[in-house]
Amino acid sequence: MPGRVKRIAAPGRWPVQRKTSYWAVKPSSGPHEEEFSMPLLSVVRDMLHLCNNSREAKLMINGGLFSVDGRVRKDYAFPVGIMDVVTVRGEEGGYRMSINRRSKMHLVPIPQSECSWKICRVEGKRILPGGKVQIALHDGRTLLSDVKVRTGDVIRLEVPEQKVLDVLPLRAGMKALVTGGSHVGEIATVSRFEKWRNPAPNLVYFSEGFSTVWSNVFVAGTEDSVIKVPEVSAV
Repeated sequence: MPGRVKRIAAPGRWPVQRKTSYWAVKPSSGPHEEEFSMPLLSVVRDMLHLCNNSREAKLMINGGLFSVDGRVRKDYAFPVGIMDVVTVRGEEGGYRMSINRRSKMHLVPIPQSECSWKICRVEGKRILPGGKVQIALHDGRTLLSDVKVRTGDVIRLEVPEQKVLDVLPLRAGMKALVTGGSHVGEIATVSRFEKWRNPAPNLVYFSEGFSTVWSNVFVAGTEDSVIKVPEVSAV
């Protein structure tokens, strides 16, 4: 059925109860893939617990109470993904979407000073006619910028203006959030990064003694992480 997904078959990263009802809202097509995003309605009802049912959630969303990355969203199925910033009208501060040690999507409370920016991973770049460089980011954004970045680097971006504040390169000594694998939700220190010119996946090695594919790595700072991670036990 369009716009719906069975709760029992919903992505495992969604922190929703599976057997309370039959259907769950399916995220609309947008900036994030379904596995790493949740519809705004589920964020409001199941994560923020601001209402009791979908009808109340839709009324609140249609009223323009919620913003994602600085823009008011009235589509109840709008996908809220990793590193997106959610704010509620009338409330001080906001929330940053992250992932916890149980591999579940998790909203981390942040102060007002952090609501004006987000971090985005560089997925690729290309040269456009005229010599301009177009940078593709993990949340579907594209930027025309002369900032020097490589695939896997992270940009700290002002939202909604999309102004580049600084660059967090993927290199040895950087702190990074692991978003997949057996060490999901951990902040670890990068020791080296291997790139291959063949179908083999690029690997990132950490000082803590493990490695993972680069798509599971989100650079988060130099000496300290610029983002907070969910304080949830792995067991």
